[in-house]
Amino acid sequence: MVPEPRDIGQIIEGELVRRGIFKPCSEHEPALHDGNTTSGYGYPITGLEKFLGYFDETVNIANFPSISIVTDFSTAYAYCRYTKKSGMDAVSLDGKESVRYTEKARKALQFFKSLYGISGSFQFYVERKKRYRDAKGLGESAAVAAAVSRALMSNVFGKDGLADVTLTSRFARMVSGSGTRSVSGGLSIWLSYPYMDESHSAGYFIKDPGNEIFVGAFPQPSKIVTDSAHKLAESSEFYGRWVSSKFQNLLEEIDNQFDMEHLLWRAQQDMYTLNSVILSKGHFIQTPESLTLINALNEFGKKNEGLYYTADTGPSIVLLSRDRKLIEEFISGRKEEFLWSSTKIGAASSDGEIERRAVEYLQEKSKL
Repeated sequence: MVPEPRDIGQIIEGELVRRGIFKPCSEHEPALHDGNTTSGYGYPITGLEKFLGYFDETVNIANFPSISIVTDFSTAYAYCRYTKKSGMDAVSLDGKESVRYTEKARKALQFFKSLYGISGSFQFYVERKKRYRDAKGLGESAAVAAAVSRALMSNVFGKDGLADVTLTSRFARMVSGSGTRSVSGGLSIWLSYPYMDESHSAGYFIKDPGNEIFVGAFPQPSKIVTDSAHKLAESSEFYGRWVSSKFQNLLEEIDNQFDMEHLLWRAQQDMYTLNSVILSKGHFIQTPESLTLINALNEFGKKNEGLYYTADTGPSIVLLSRDRKLIEEFISGRKEEFLWSSTKIGAASSDGEIERRAVEYLQEKSKL
């Protein structure tokens, strides 16, 4: 008899508790002040054990857990203003009021306000600072979700709420599931499975990769939207098989004590599975440019063990290795844009120009 995803999910949660990785949210009381403005930041993530598909879209509970590392290919900055006026929730993204992100924020805020009995509105100014011109698959939505949640937690609960990483990660989930792991940072796992306690579905820090691995990326643009990828994956006849294998793989990762070499290998294998699931619905994530890179990487790998590559829901190829020289050798002489990422990532430094634009936007909103 095949175990139900809920049963295996509970086993995984139990293992995280036993190993001291799981840390529950604390209780916090809102302390709201009209006109109070706070800020937050967020970094993108790259999936190692990837995810697509939500069991419960109302509160963004995924069908299975996932593992990622945080990168610094970009940084998101968020500023949050509270007003006691109702019906004034709004989000400006990169200088434009975004219907898509306003709707995401409205769903998240409705749930958040109902939990704490909050009235009034929250207005956000969000800006992304990218180290590349255009790319898909480098985790920008995770960075935005983390920045927004940090700004919100600081506004509502102050320093104590912001310091509660599980709480902040939990509400980042309401904007983007991947945001959970951006908040928890380093190498982390998003605990998520059917019928679980919603308050436990957050990112949990496993360890700091430090100099254990080296990471870089070839940014590549694409028109595919991640929200569409979720729907496409779930409609695939192969999706159920992927879900079943996911739980077994995650149990194996836990048993291996999250061995980094194995995780990097899994990141490459899971890229192909994710691409295959999407392809089965007639959509192709990769581009001619990214396929050229993949072919070159496969040829390089025949003579050089230890260089891995992966991609999420876009054609941007991320290189991963425990040996920096392997990445340096592969990228040497290549014409494509390549970016290194740090794996020792601290709090983001403030940006005066972004802060100035945020203040102007929120001041205009305060006049309405």
